[in-house]
Amino acid sequence: MKHTAKKKIIEKLVDVPEKGKRIFWAKEIKFLNILLEKYTDESFWQKLEFPDKFDSLLLLRSGYYAETLRLKYKKFKYVIPKKQDLPLHDRKFGKDLKLPQTTKTLRNFFE
Repeated sequence: MKHTAKKKIIEKLVDVPEKGKRIFWAKEIKFLNILLEKYTDESFWQKLEFPDKFDSLLLLRSGYYAETLRLKYKKFKYVIPKKQDLPLHDRKFGKDLKLPQTTKTLRNFFE
């Protein structure tokens, strides 16, 4: 991933300070590189959104937001399994039940 793409991701997720940008960018690029080792899909990072911006990407590495990030990545990578068709009309289940054939007549009923 290019440096400019990483910068865009960081700008989308983190509040960039007015002063001390050099240290800020070095630190945040390092945190993003660590996260990219675990979550490698670039399109995931481009589509990732949170309701609020963070102070630092360090929050995504541990605690509540780490679990949220893991779940979002899992949801992003989920592939819906294909439906299996099971033809039931050709199959037979269990043994045949043989009932005794008795004819019932009205005369047998009254006896």
